[in-house]
Amino acid sequence: MEAVGTGRRERGARRRGSSIVGAAVAAVVAMVVAALGGCAGVGPGGQVVASTGVATRRVTVTPVDQHWNVTRGWSVEEGESGPGAQIDCGDTRQAYPSPASVSGDVYYCSPSAAAADVCWPTPQPRRMLCLRDPFSTVLTALTAQALVAKVDPPRNPVPLGLLLADGERCRLRDGGAWGAPRGHPDLVGYYSCGADDIVWALPDSSTGGIDKATSSWTVLVGDVTGPLSTRAVTQATFVATAA
Repeated sequence: MEAVGTGRRERGARRRGSSIVGAAVAAVVAMVVAALGGCAGVGPGGQVVASTGVATRRVTVTPVDQHWNVTRGWSVEEGESGPGAQIDCGDTRQAYPSPASVSGDVYYCSPSAAAADVCWPTPQPRRMLCLRDPFSTVLTALTAQALVAKVDPPRNPVPLGLLLADGERCRLRDGGAWGAPRGHPDLVGYYSCGADDIVWALPDSSTGGIDKATSSWTVLVGDVTGPLSTRAVTQATFVATAA
């Protein structure tokens, strides 16, 4: 009987110890959240994830107007030339809209190596002006294989560029072969960020891998070796043709 009573006391002590540890962990998380002004949550793997708590700013840049002239503040550099450097933007029967466009007549061109997924026509036949870097004000002039038909914007445009709360810049993926992050074989890459980071999400995301559950958008970021963390998006850049 004495042994049974002792066992009960020991089990009770262990339960009380576990409760104390759990309470301590909860208190630490609460203190971190409070220190961050209440703008934090718990991300994958239990890590505390900071959020700005501020709505993501949506910016639309308009480097080219409806007459295909470059707008004020933008410049043009000559890109690759020659028959082997021509880009495929479709033709007069069918062309494809840029995934980042919120207006018509902004084109997606291939190959992906040309970084020509955001291009505008010009008054000069087959000359296209392409925005490769969403954080610059420089357009690259490239030559298309053919004249192109008019296109409407995509149904669900996604940003060309993302500015994260920690200052990291991300550019929309334009094809290429990307692996999956370690431990997450079901995820695919949507944006490249900085030197090695990638925005990851499940395949076929209509939002480009962006979590838009609240007005403060977030993305899951990390390199292929991990770990992954959730980060707030402070600015999302789309493109359009100026009126």
